[in-house]
Amino acid sequence: MVLVIGLGLPGRLAAQSGATVAADAVVVTVGMTIATLRDLNFGTVIKGVAATVLPTAVTAGAWQVTGSSNAFVIISFTLPAQLTNIQALPGSTMPITFSATSARWNRATNNPAAGAAFNPAVGVVGRFGPPPNPNMYIWLGGTVNPAAAAKPGIYQGTVVVSLVYQ
Repeated sequence: MVLVIGLGLPGRLAAQSGATVAADAVVVTVGMTIATLRDLNFGTVIKGVAATVLPTAVTAGAWQVTGSSNAFVIISFTLPAQLTNIQALPGSTMPITFSATSARWNRATNNPAAGAAFNPAVGVVGRFGPPPNPNMYIWLGGTVNPAAAAKPGIYQGTVVVSLVYQ
């Protein structure tokens, strides 16, 4: 008979477990360039009458992006809430809004009608392909709503489009 006495040894058992995660990275071969093709232009608007430019219109804002073929990018915008009259007294503004379908993007082809609509306030993930292509196009429309008492003049604002490799 064998008798084992564990005097002076701690009475705890250790449990072991493990887990793993995958590590991955997408290597892009080139940086990215964004060229403005056209400003968003509402033209002449009438006091008290809203005016809308669709993202498929020839007066929609337009950009061409060149990047790494087949790479995914996050497309986002910084949008103004109002345009400012650069000819009138300070405080002369006009609201500008963007709908859930005010923006479009298309890979490879400069054709907004064939582009995918998205909400510019939320952004979207786009891709330079497939098939692999280094070009992407983005368009933006919106709506201005001049007040009945709006001061005449030129109203301007700034829209910033940003793309980040995903």
